[in-house]
Amino acid sequence: MASAISVSSIMLKLSGAICIALFSVNAAFAANAVCDRDAADEYFISERYSFEVAGSGRLYFHTAPDERCIDKKVFVVPGDSLNGMTVSGKKGEWVSVTYYKKNGDDVSGWVKTDRLMFTGASGMNMTPEKAAYYTEAARNAKLGKRGLP
Repeated sequence: MASAISVSSIMLKLSGAICIALFSVNAAFAANAVCDRDAADEYFISERYSFEVAGSGRLYFHTAPDERCIDKKVFVVPGDSLNGMTVSGKKGEWVSVTYYKKNGDDVSGWVKTDRLMFTGASGMNMTPEKAAYYTEAARNAKLGKRGLP
């Protein structure tokens, strides 16, 4: 009888471990599916935005505009300059950026806009009205406004 109890106990533990393993694999596949897709709500910025990283600590890049897609190997720090090209999120919470390293190499990814200080914009179709708007946005960023202009 004792051996029957231990066998059933082992089977119960084994089935629990299998369920946990399947759940973990399923969660990993779900995160990969999110990180490998294009953002459904992304839009291109007509001008190229310039930002400076604000706040404290590392600002990690993401492979897609989603918290689950963090790339712990790629980050910038306060004071680093970034160029923004694409925005995503219902309220523009994410921006696709490029960071140019001192050696000339570049890295690109998605970052949260709440850690960015807007510093300016440039583009082929810059009108005087847009230039004035962006100048005011950069002034407001220096006063503490974070995110998109």
